[in-house]
Amino acid sequence: MAYANPQTMHEGLSNFFPEYYKRRAEKKIFIRAIVPRNEISIERISHNQEEMRDTRFLPEEKMTFSPEVNIYNNKMLIASWKEKIAIIIESKELADLQKITFDLLWNSLPKN
Repeated sequence: MAYANPQTMHEGLSNFFPEYYKRRAEKKIFIRAIVPRNEISIERISHNQEEMRDTRFLPEEKMTFSPEVNIYNNKMLIASWKEKIAIIIESKELADLQKITFDLLWNSLPKN
């Protein structure tokens, strides 16, 4: 599960993410992503199937953010690609709360 902004991801680490998408798909790691609507995120959804991703947009263009949050297993990655800083928190309790929060928002957003 991810809250991600492909635009700021690519601005912060432009050479990293295209290869990362490929490696993740090769490992058959499926991801659900909630993203703000911008030019790059709209373009990226055309690659959802090959990159093993399902994406939902936030409802308004002004609803945007820069940091990324990934929730997986008992971990959360919180990253600022602009500031080039990231932290992984390993906590079942915190990850479970974030999974509930993600699912609530995910289920309220329309499919693309």
